[in-house]
Amino acid sequence: MGKALMIAMLPGGLLLAGCTTPALVDNPRQVWCDHNQPRRSSASVVAAMTRPELDEMNAYNGKGARWCGWVP
Repeated sequence: MGKALMIAMLPGGLLLAGCTTPALVDNPRQVWCDHNQPRRSSASVVAAMTRPELDEMNAYNGKGARWCGWVP
């Protein structure tokens, strides 16, 4: 039996394989900016989008402009 399997079988071994608690974030806006990019759709894609889809994309890009400094 491998050492890793033996550790998992120990009573406390399940704690080693469990989930970790996420660390507190100092600036959630910076995290959002680090994980998102502006949505730049082609004219043909924009023409095919519905009004709710356009509104969502504009709101998303507006949030990026306010929080991250994205420019059109």
